[in-house]
Amino acid sequence: MNDVAKNDSPSGFSIAALVTGILGLGIVPIILGAVDMSRIKNGAASAKGKGFDIAGIILGSLGILFWVIFTIIWAVTLGSVLLYS
Repeated sequence: MNDVAKNDSPSGFSIAALVTGILGLGIVPIILGAVDMSRIKNGAASAKGKGFDIAGIILGSLGILFWVIFTIIWAVTLGSVLLYS
């Protein structure tokens, strides 16, 4: 009975990947999503969480991209302010 209930729901890793991706925690959802995708591939986790894993990986990647762009814009702006003041 536990095996059936376990296979019918997403794993904790997939839920954590989605939640941390929504919170914008950068590399954390990427790692959690990749670990759970590997577990799904090996049959250790339910495939029901695959969408959560993919969403977490995408949101984590977008979060990292946002911070990289923000840092570049901040550095350029700060540099120009210091240069012309």
